[in-house]
Amino acid sequence: MIKIAYAFHPFPANCKPSCDATLPASPSWHYPVPTSSVAPLTNAKIQSTTIYVNSIPYTVIRLLGEGLHSRVYAAYDPRTGQSVAIKVVQNVDSNDSHEYSKIFFKEIRYLTKLQPHNPYVIRVFNHEYDKNSQTGKIVMETGHDFRFMLPLQAPPNKKKMTNAQIKYYWYQMVEAVALLHRHGIVHSDIKPENFIMTHGGQLRIIDLGLSFRLSHTQQSVLRPFAGTPEYMPPEVCQIQNGQYSRQGRASDIWALGVLLFEMIFGYRPFEHVQDNYDKMS
Repeated sequence: MIKIAYAFHPFPANCKPSCDATLPASPSWHYPVPTSSVAPLTNAKIQSTTIYVNSIPYTVIRLLGEGLHSRVYAAYDPRTGQSVAIKVVQNVDSNDSHEYSKIFFKEIRYLTKLQPHNPYVIRVFNHEYDKNSQTGKIVMETGHDFRFMLPLQAPPNKKKMTNAQIKYYWYQMVEAVALLHRHGIVHSDIKPENFIMTHGGQLRIIDLGLSFRLSHTQQSVLRPFAGTPEYMPPEVCQIQNGQYSRQGRASDIWALGVLLFEMIFGYRPFEHVQDNYDKMS
């Protein structure tokens, strides 16, 4: 039985990214990342293998993944040899350019505010937003998608996670989310894909695009329905005014519980249910 309290070891106020938190013992092995999870560079729709951010050239190695409006590339800084990930996001709705730029800078603002206080938040090295093309670029540290650490995504014949491994990763996830909440930020899309594991075995929380502010006196707010259905709590299903749902810190904590379940059992709760609405309700 694994029992871990929410935010059970707060970090000191002067904690820096380089400080060593008291972690559970590091597991003796890790699931390797399947090579098939990485798309070849030939799939990337770019004109060259160089991406410029604030006039700094970054050499692209391959495409790591893509979403509806974004792509993430593995790259490195040829000046230093440092490996990085570059997230390129582009607005396709010219009528919503102001709102789009607000979302981009919100994520940058939250990340740069949080990263000096906790080692479990992704590090941002450089960023740029082009108003003309409505394209944003974020240069950050690289790592492996935590999705591929889970038993269902592990190579055949690999063992499931041990209790020690679950505790090791779960601790870091809880601390990352607790940090956001202490700073009045709700992530709103907690899932395995939004944690990466660095080469040193440490987790980082990523992608604050759906995050929002919530005062310590508020339990929740009405927001546009968004997120990943498998990790959303039942109250989010109660749509109001056609598109709004009630979301708050409890939504993140629910998603953490789903993640813990998935790490222990190798599948998500209600995975046998086909309809996403039924899964949440």
